[in-house]
Amino acid sequence: MSPASAQEMAQLHARGLFDAAWYGARHPDVLRSGLAPEAHFCRIGWALGRDPGPGFSTTFYRAAHADVTAAGLDPLRHYLTSGWREGRATTPPAGAMVRQDALAEVSRLRQLLETGGLTEGPSHALARHAGHGGAAGAAAAEALGFWHLQAGAPDQALRWFDRGLALAPGAAQHLRLDPVRMIAAQQAGEAAQAKAIAAAAPESAALALAQTRLATDDAARLACLNRAFAPAGLAPLALIEGPLPAFDRLTATAPEGQTGGPLVTVLLAARNAQATLPAALRSLSRQSWQALEILVIDDASTDETAAIVTRAATQDPRIRLMSLPQNLGAYGARNAGLAMAQGAYVTLHDADDWAHPERIARQMKVLRTHAGLAGTMSLQARLRPDLSLSRWTGTGEMLFENMPSLLVPTELMRKVLGGWDRVRVSADSELLRRLRHLFGPGAVATLPEGPLALQRDDGRNATADSATGMGWFYYGARREYYEAQLWHHRQARALHYDPARNARPFPAPAPLLPGHRTDAVSTVHHVYAGLMSVADEGLDQLLHWLDEDRRAGRSAALVPLYATGAGALTLHPLLRARVDGAALRVLCFGERVRCTRYRRLPGQAIDEPHRYLPELDEGARAVLRPGAVPAAA
Repeated sequence: MSPASAQEMAQLHARGLFDAAWYGARHPDVLRSGLAPEAHFCRIGWALGRDPGPGFSTTFYRAAHADVTAAGLDPLRHYLTSGWREGRATTPPAGAMVRQDALAEVSRLRQLLETGGLTEGPSHALARHAGHGGAAGAAAAEALGFWHLQAGAPDQALRWFDRGLALAPGAAQHLRLDPVRMIAAQQAGEAAQAKAIAAAAPESAALALAQTRLATDDAARLACLNRAFAPAGLAPLALIEGPLPAFDRLTATAPEGQTGGPLVTVLLAARNAQATLPAALRSLSRQSWQALEILVIDDASTDETAAIVTRAATQDPRIRLMSLPQNLGAYGARNAGLAMAQGAYVTLHDADDWAHPERIARQMKVLRTHAGLAGTMSLQARLRPDLSLSRWTGTGEMLFENMPSLLVPTELMRKVLGGWDRVRVSADSELLRRLRHLFGPGAVATLPEGPLALQRDDGRNATADSATGMGWFYYGARREYYEAQLWHHRQARALHYDPARNARPFPAPAPLLPGHRTDAVSTVHHVYAGLMSVADEGLDQLLHWLDEDRRAGRSAALVPLYATGAGALTLHPLLRARVDGAALRVLCFGERVRCTRYRRLPGQAIDEPHRYLPELDEGARAVLRPGAVPAAA
């Protein structure tokens, strides 16, 4: 861990996490060093992994949040970057003797339930933890609440949420969970109970967004949205008259326009976007930051996309059309636009989303007034076309980071990062992780006010696709891409991706590659399935088999499996280092594959159905199918 930056120390103070007297008394070497406690922690203590005060336990944070530990992240930096927004616990509850190994086990079980694709085993184990009480019991009950809500059992979700609140009561818990409890009651058909929960809940932007699901008309949903905007002092929204869905009629009166300042290029990749593009362009034209270049990259559309942009440009000369002769995909189109961008800064906007008129001005103000920042981001909410909320995180947050809102100096993008990875989805989050890996977790500031953007959810985007989708957790191809990119970020000598060469810097799973067809059947010589996270007899045998394949020139593939009682989700480093996407790749949910030989790792008992398996045939025998128990060798 590296020393703290001035900005990180300011964040610690803002959240009340640094206690100079406590730190100095706890560590006698501070006095001997001749440094003030804050200077010692900033230069030395943080790098040693010490706690900044009684309100943050590094050891507890690692134990309670296994995903942070598995990714090798600095606990304190993770909390300051995103953990606070996710409502993550920083210390054991007062007065409770919390077994940190129990919290870690609950976190592992939740990952197996959500990301790993096991259902019955982790669910029963979490229910046992919830029956024991304490912090681990509360975390287990909450995990089951979110799982049942996602699985379409809102009545059971509400019961588990109530159990979690009974085990860990408090105003902060109600502030976070009451909005999603209200949604569970509403989905269960208990309208009166949903209204009662909302009436008793603490007022917040999240609650206001959740209440859009109780509203019965556009005007009522708009009123809820404006309650969410109000705490940040954002201009209220209104609806333009007309027959279109409410999302397409959104408008807001921007504060007095800010003239001068550096030019910001907004890259908007559009592919057959005639239905949603007018609202997106209108929201950009009305930004209070007036020094804009709105560069629309028409990704070889076959509809009226180009004509809509041309007409809009006659009303706003800042709008510029760039037409691509062939379809490159969203990230290929953005790379093409980046090469032509004229602004000193660059950001993105999606062709079906809406930006509040103060979005760019607020992000630019933070970026220009805080030295050392590499970029800024804003928060978003995801709404259906009728303005009702459609998504929340696994901790109940209705506001989350808006990936396209990343705003950075254009030359930093071109010279340091190069551009976006050429995959079908998730390259914006990969670029953000790359940026934070290079410059530190605090190098990109996410503005806490919002939402500064609204993301349209009409059920037709990649997030809703079963193979490339996600909820509040990664699974299948997105999970494999996440692990592969983290490994690459740690191992690579440079993280500049060259769009001109169009060469992938690390292997990505097949469902995320451009041109992937869901009906395509690929072939591989040998496929190995089993527990692959820890060193055991099975891993030793697998490494031996892979050596044989390499010498024989055979292609091979891995299918990681899981068990409730053993192991984690991350591929063992000895295997990850061998995955090159060609001689050895990882098969994912959504792929159809045929092999000449299928082997299970020896000495491993795996008898639970897996939701996220590829379709794999060994000759004429079906050996792997989603939702089934993996076949024995």
